[in-house]
Amino acid sequence: MNNSRYYHFIFIFMLVLFSLNYFSAKIASGGALKNISYAFMLGTILLSLPHFFRKASGFVLPVQIISFSVVFSILMAYISWGQQLSYSVSTIPYLIWFSFFFLLHKKYPIELIERVVMIFGVAYIVLYLFQFLHSDTVYFGFREEFVEDRGIVRILFPGAGVFFLAFFIAINKSLEKNAYKWFYIGFVLMGIGVTLLQVTRQSIGLVAVILLFHYGRKASMAMKVGVVALFVVGIIYLQGSDIYKGLAETQKETVSEGDKYIRVIAGEYFINDFSPNIMSRIFGNGLPNNTSSYGAFTTYLEDVYGFYLSDVGIIGVYVMFGIFAVLSYLYIFYKSFRMRVPEKYYYLKYYTCLLLVTSLTSDAVYSINFMITNVFVLYIFQYLYEYEQQMRWLQKVTAEQELQTVS
Repeated sequence: MNNSRYYHFIFIFMLVLFSLNYFSAKIASGGALKNISYAFMLGTILLSLPHFFRKASGFVLPVQIISFSVVFSILMAYISWGQQLSYSVSTIPYLIWFSFFFLLHKKYPIELIERVVMIFGVAYIVLYLFQFLHSDTVYFGFREEFVEDRGIVRILFPGAGVFFLAFFIAINKSLEKNAYKWFYIGFVLMGIGVTLLQVTRQSIGLVAVILLFHYGRKASMAMKVGVVALFVVGIIYLQGSDIYKGLAETQKETVSEGDKYIRVIAGEYFINDFSPNIMSRIFGNGLPNNTSSYGAFTTYLEDVYGFYLSDVGIIGVYVMFGIFAVLSYLYIFYKSFRMRVPEKYYYLKYYTCLLLVTSLTSDAVYSINFMITNVFVLYIFQYLYEYEQQMRWLQKVTAEQELQTVS
């Protein structure tokens, strides 16, 4: 690895590490470690600003709008809720959107980003298993304790964005001819296990569909038989387990609640009654800081009514960052599914599908646990888009030159 690639690798590695705040480790929740994270992110944002205003092609415009919406929401929190501008430091992790433009300026190699994501994907699995085996003490995340839920001690480990992106990359590469094929297959198997242990219905369902789709298309007969056998064994095992009973009971409760389901009620409240004025309904209310009166009110809604912004997905984006941020996300979904990408990059489609499927029930569209991988995925989409545009331009120029030569 030459010096340039080495420095690029270090930068991307640190960008992920600090954006995730060390997987929200308890020891990094304050003090020097947190300050280092925020300083690095702020530095990256400042480096990105000179490259913010670029041609609005591909995915550039929606990322520009989202970035501006997050910045403007700081002012809206002050106007609508009296949250002092000094509290805006808590918005820094959400401004990592700006790094999209720095990445484009530097043209970081896709393979380098994939490598870093896989490293953090492995770290996620190792640290998750460590936390799972020591669930009596909370080492990562913001909970005070882990409790049994859906038939298991449920640990939703922080940093799920790198896990899922690494998982989808591994699915892609497990069918390619490369020296690490069995590593990727092993990662996929471990990823399935971790997904099951976290007992999130939508994630389990989506992972199952993607696995069947991907391996059903390209895999050898032996691989197809192996995947089907794995699913059959898994289903037989789960049907007799506490996990299956817990998931079934949760699904039954959700169906029986219908329009009284807490997420539906919370979503209606946040859309219709939360914003105090018309400006907030358009431009958002800003990110609530836990120590401000605005943050105290959102905490009150959580404790008394069970209304969590993190439970209503893109509605949370609307509440905090406004309608234009939501429209930008809708455009991103539309553009990403329409855009053709080489098969080796199908993991981009799988990750975007994850965001879409969970966009009304989780905070994956804006959480710091997913933020940096959201940026990576859109950067790679844009990289491929610009490469395709460049190839078309070269083909056009070549064709014109050939015509001139003939004439």
